[in-house]
Amino acid sequence: MAKLNLALIGAGRRGQGAHLPVIAKLGEVYNFVAVCDVNEAVAKEVGQKHGVKAYTSVREMVSKESLDVVDVTVPGEAHHVVCCFLAQAGINMLCETPIANTLPMSDLMIEAAQRHGVKLEVAENYYRAPRERLRLKVIAEGVIGKVSRIYRIFYEGGYHGMSMLRLLAGGQPKAILGVTARSEVIPITDRMKRHHTSENWSLGYLDFDNGASATMIYSNVIHARSLGRGQGGVSQVDGSAGTLVGEEVHVVHPEDLDSGARSTAYTPERVVETRDGVEVLRRLDLKLRDKTISWENPFAKYGVTEGQVAVADELLSIASAVKENRAPDYGAAAGRLDQEMNIAMSESGLKSRETISFPLKGTTETENRTHARFEQEFGHRWNEVDKLLDTFFPRR
Repeated sequence: MAKLNLALIGAGRRGQGAHLPVIAKLGEVYNFVAVCDVNEAVAKEVGQKHGVKAYTSVREMVSKESLDVVDVTVPGEAHHVVCCFLAQAGINMLCETPIANTLPMSDLMIEAAQRHGVKLEVAENYYRAPRERLRLKVIAEGVIGKVSRIYRIFYEGGYHGMSMLRLLAGGQPKAILGVTARSEVIPITDRMKRHHTSENWSLGYLDFDNGASATMIYSNVIHARSLGRGQGGVSQVDGSAGTLVGEEVHVVHPEDLDSGARSTAYTPERVVETRDGVEVLRRLDLKLRDKTISWENPFAKYGVTEGQVAVADELLSIASAVKENRAPDYGAAAGRLDQEMNIAMSESGLKSRETISFPLKGTTETENRTHARFEQEFGHRWNEVDKLLDTFFPRR
């Protein structure tokens, strides 16, 4: 089947650091034809490095290029603006996370994609990591029994964390209680060049419709791994017959059930190979006493590193959706639900820790505040997408 013409919008940190190295390895799937960034120097540098045309205007690029897929890595405030424009132009999209900053923004994108018959995939990368794929497989095969409680503390939170909690629980969110706090920190610039003068901390407690529950603690400083935050985290999934602790799988054997119920810990083994000087993960093997559970890497042939697997998965998901005329593997609805859970936690904190039920009804105060800040900063209402397309959206 013919290769798809691909362009990248937003050649900054995410584009250059994560997406472009993987795009370069997917030459049998994509023709990489153009890059667009408001920073002309960055656009030209990337264009010259990869031998593609460079643009500073999305309008100009779309008018001059024949595009099948666009990889959207612009700041989150601009996701709905850029994606609605691309949908109107009949172009399929892979959109970085979050899908958008509010549910009305998300719905605008989803409706535009549906109306114009294009595919919209969300680049949620955490569940796509090999480690997480194996953990989900372990749960699906009943190794730890029925999931009861999940703890995600001092790791990535927000919509990323909500995605993982939901998938590990295996159910739909029922209700959430959120606690939020804000405190000053000394002015810092994190490893991603983001500036912080305060820490926005949150704790969320979630109930799912299948009886599972989850607890998450997160902040922007934890996310940044700055000021010593996030050096030690808790990632634990409790089941009726065992526990997942990080990568370890804890199983209690029958002979130990009545003598302390002490667990035996099993750690996955990585089977790797070298391709063109790059160490590539072939599979993960979890060798239990009675069986082996494996996750085979379907992207090994592309020579991507283990850390690049998630991005390869995202890019190939939208490619397959376009070529086979099917829904993307993750999809916009899942990305919207992750953000809905994140917004609900903030809303609970705003409402003096009131328990919030799903689905959310109407526009929340959290979203109203986001919309008001958006209009104040960018000079247009959030839904004036045509006017906003020519607006500069700074990286945070």
